[in-house]
Amino acid sequence: MNDFQQQRAFRLLTRAVLGVLRNAQDGELPLYAWTLGLPQQMLLEVLAACAPELGSMEALADTQYQQLLSQQPPLHSALLSLLLANRSAAENPQHGSWLAHVVAVASLGSRHLWQDMGLTSRHEVSLLLQYYLYPLYARNQADIKWKRFLYAELGDQLGLPGLKPPQCGRCREHAACLPALPEQQT
Repeated sequence: MNDFQQQRAFRLLTRAVLGVLRNAQDGELPLYAWTLGLPQQMLLEVLAACAPELGSMEALADTQYQQLLSQQPPLHSALLSLLLANRSAAENPQHGSWLAHVVAVASLGSRHLWQDMGLTSRHEVSLLLQYYLYPLYARNQADIKWKRFLYAELGDQLGLPGLKPPQCGRCREHAACLPALPEQQT
């Protein structure tokens, strides 16, 4: 990736980090998402890199932060591990890790992944995955909606075929996002 593409990818990653945090604060995502699933010091480092205009952020009391972290939903660690294992070798591994955390917590929402990431389209999610999580991006050859694809991949890994995202049943576009996968059609 050339310098322009790297800068573009980082700006998009920054928007996704801040979008998830905003959506967690606004109640669109569980409060756990506010942590990005990171230890507090790492979260503060992400914020310093993505939003330097905020200046030095004051840490929450450790007990408060640990309370947020203790609300980790089921399967979050497994999804995060899947994402981390699929980071692009040629790209910044730290940024790939940040994106893995953002995608994992954004997938806890009830809207489209791009909306819960605070992005403007599915195309932007695809660009981020292409830059930072390319092996995963390349496997979605059927162009399945990203949240559905991630949970299908996770289900395959865990031996739970047909695993669906936790909140997708609430969406008005459920049938459009979750059609039967080609191997499930009769």
